[in-house]
Amino acid sequence: MRQAFFITGFNNWGKSTIIADLFNSRKRFLQGYLYSIRGVNFNTQFTVQSQSNDDLWGQNYVNKVTERINRAPDGGQNLFSALCPSLETTNDFVQILTNPPFTTYDRLYVFLIEFKWEHHARLIINNILQSGHQINNVNFIVINADQSLTDDTQRYDAKIGQIRQELNNIFGTP
Repeated sequence: MRQAFFITGFNNWGKSTIIADLFNSRKRFLQGYLYSIRGVNFNTQFTVQSQSNDDLWGQNYVNKVTERINRAPDGGQNLFSALCPSLETTNDFVQILTNPPFTTYDRLYVFLIEFKWEHHARLIINNILQSGHQINNVNFIVINADQSLTDDTQRYDAKIGQIRQELNNIFGTP
């Protein structure tokens, strides 16, 4: 089963930092290589695109992901990427996810990082869910274990911990 996973938030939300930390503090992901997530109970490897559609606007993002998938040793069987839930005409996340290469995936998992890293902003989850209902094979997962914490380190650890637990659940490992 082909699966794609997205760490989702707006610009400067901490998406790339979260991806780097999930993949053993790696900041660069080369094309043609697969990477493992640390701190989980499964050994699945991923094609990783750490830049999102707010870094590589719209079609440029799609092109970059397609290139990574095409160069992946397993054809991008499991994709892990950052994603901005933008609804702008040339960068609409719904349009992006309902077209190739994302339509080649059996399941799309969109991890909605509800609170920006410093808690000065919050995703309006209902707006994203309402827009995203058009995506047939999507599963939205709200990441908000940090909602009542005040310490930056504790908030970050809670987010990462929740993401790892959700991934373990998806892959059927406790």
